[in-house]
Amino acid sequence: MSVVEFIIIAFALSFEALIVMHGCALRSPLKLTKGLAEAFVMAVENALLLLAGMALGNFLRFTPDGMAESGTRELLLNTDNLVYLGLLLLVALRLLFRSGKKRRQVQPYDISKFSTAMLLGIAVGINSLLVGLALGFRMPLGENLWRAAVPLVAVMTLLGLLGTMLGRQQREVRAARYTLIAALLILVFALKGAFWS
Repeated sequence: MSVVEFIIIAFALSFEALIVMHGCALRSPLKLTKGLAEAFVMAVENALLLLAGMALGNFLRFTPDGMAESGTRELLLNTDNLVYLGLLLLVALRLLFRSGKKRRQVQPYDISKFSTAMLLGIAVGINSLLVGLALGFRMPLGENLWRAAVPLVAVMTLLGLLGTMLGRQQREVRAARYTLIAALLILVFALKGAFWS
């Protein structure tokens, strides 16, 4: 998997951070440094959840490494591909469901407490865990560790900071639109990986 594909995944997973940080900055005026720190913490948590998902997917995958070519190996590879496709479709459907609401209101949180910010990062990271689990069924974690984590941390930190800046300026962010874009990115990625790799 290329770095560009990991960057696309990072954008799809990071739009939620933009939305959440925007809602938090609307509720109480955050300093940019505080917003940057909270976005970075959220990004690191999401990267750790993505990597944990990949490690779990590597552990649970049906095709053992080093298995000789055979009909059984082909069946197991197909099973791995079905699990990969199913998990990514689940994430895309979750995002599509949320984007389909008439006027998605994001619950603003007071992230002045570090524990609230940590819990919010874990809540945002559920999709990262599921995407990581899907990727773990398709690729080994070891050689993709940095290619998976670094783009997610960078993109999510920047989009979280952007959400903070927009919230401080009282600008509107169309949460449903960004959620729909994220869902479509995951959907395209799932179909590409299942049928064209």
